Amino acid sequence: MIRTSTILLALFLNLTVFATGGDWELEKDKDSIKVWTRVTEGSDIKSFKAITTINATVAQLTAVLNDINSYPEWMADVETTEILEEISENERYYHFEVDAPWPVSNRDNIIHYLLQKDPKTKGVVITATGYPDFIPRKKGVVRIPHSEGTWTFIPTGEKECRVIFEYTAETGGNLPVWVVNLFIVEGPFKTLSNLKKFVNNDKYQKE
Repeated sequence: MIRTSTILLALFLNLTVFATGGDWELEKDKDSIKVWTRVTEGSDIKSFKAITTINATVAQLTAVLNDINSYPEWMADVETTEILEEISENERYYHFEVDAPWPVSNRDNIIHYLLQKDPKTKGVVITATGYPDFIPRKKGVVRIPHSEGTWTFIPTGEKECRVIFEYTAETGGNLPVWVVNLFIVEGPFKTLSNLKKFVNNDKYQKE
């Protein structure tokens, strides 16, 4: 079965959906993780929004997201990541490639990553915007032509955060739209499920 959900997901990374569209429809509610989808204006591919609560501080979750090289360990089907330009501790450009099962070609993209604090919620918002022409395309790999989204961390307790992951993208190539939409839910669900465990890694426990 083609894991197109995870192709779209890691088309990252991940992320407020900036495009407007229809109403959100709840697609999955399991293990305290909820995933919604909706039709995105100007696109046949649906956007997703995934929400859960994680027992971690904003600082710990931020440390995970800032650790670009760790993404293949917990983001669904992300095969490789590479930082291309480090602007500051909270801003950079990075490249990622998503593993796709044969005969589907791998996808890749370049993301502008920007982390900003939210003084109202005491949390953070991370925007991830695709820059597909930042570096030349790789032979045999399909470049994602458009992607944008956000990660939002909102503290709800001393060591508890609400995590909101929103994303919209075009997969590029000739993947049938109905296949992409059919499997769009499992990618974000798997990613949030993995993040709940991965944030407990010792190196992210320092405040």
